[in-house]
Amino acid sequence: MNPIIRKDCEDLYREPGIDWPSLKNTTVLITGAYGMLPAYMLWMLIYLNEYQNYHIHIHALCRNAKRATAVFGAYVNKEYFNLLLTDVTERFQVEGPLDYIIHAASTSGSQYFGQDPVGVIMPNVLGTKNTLELAKEKQVKGYLYFSSSEIYGKIEKETIEEQDCGYLDSMELRSCYGESKRLGENLCKAYSCQYGVHASVVRPAQTFGPTIDLERDKRVHSGFVSNILNKEALLIKSDGLASRNFCYLYDGVSGYFQVLLHGEPGEAYNVSNPACQVTIRELAELLVRTFPEKHLQITYANHDNLYLENPYKKQSLITVDKLKQLGWTPKISLEEGFRRTVESFSADLSGNRGK
Repeated sequence: MNPIIRKDCEDLYREPGIDWPSLKNTTVLITGAYGMLPAYMLWMLIYLNEYQNYHIHIHALCRNAKRATAVFGAYVNKEYFNLLLTDVTERFQVEGPLDYIIHAASTSGSQYFGQDPVGVIMPNVLGTKNTLELAKEKQVKGYLYFSSSEIYGKIEKETIEEQDCGYLDSMELRSCYGESKRLGENLCKAYSCQYGVHASVVRPAQTFGPTIDLERDKRVHSGFVSNILNKEALLIKSDGLASRNFCYLYDGVSGYFQVLLHGEPGEAYNVSNPACQVTIRELAELLVRTFPEKHLQITYANHDNLYLENPYKKQSLITVDKLKQLGWTPKISLEEGFRRTVESFSADLSGNRGK
């Protein structure tokens, strides 16, 4: 196991307020298993099995066995680890009992919003319906749906709370992501009210950490990590003035499990770190200061036409008061989060991540 991920898991296990023992001897399904966010949750379940003897049976749903093995290494061959190779947009079955479902399968890269908008929509709609049907059938204890802060659209408020709803143009191609995430949320609400499914929703901010896919993730913070590792100039493909709400994965995963285990059904929760709201330019400048030994510089370039520009550049602060009421508090600063992320990739991952 990657040493940074393992240390994060050890510290997460000591986090007060998360009822980890409720996961003992349970069965958990995670869709989109090797994605950045669900992969970290899966690593936490692996940690609970390997170091705390929790005997959790894991169904890791994904479409590519090679990529799953690249992420989880030898753990895919563990008796408790079932690699479920299927497309979440197709109806599927899971043999035996099922206690928790984490539905995180989604195409979130902005490069796909213009290339494959139908492929972006379907996991958030059909995939959500299929997993909610399974949750209803299995009478699960908890269902967690990964939405996005993009559902807020254009909002003029300085702060954004869960009940806020901004403007999204349904005829704008880029809205394939935000609109389908909104419908996925509404499906969770509907199944919660109509069928009693204990479905809760998280809306992650821009989240980063050791499970970033540096090859496929084209978001600016992922690019910065690649730049740092390669000792390149930090490349900004805009004026750098757009503001973003960031969150390191340690705090994110802590929040996701809080909602899965303690969240109210039919409710949505923002997961962000208010201390980590910065502009892209400010983030680049912070990283230059954080890694002085890299002698980093900042450069600007026109963005690639491959990406659809987000017309709703959020300047608002995403509030997390609702999640804090469950006992959650973010702890990791931007500096520390990026130090851990870079250190995780600097380690000998081929010898640590899958052992």
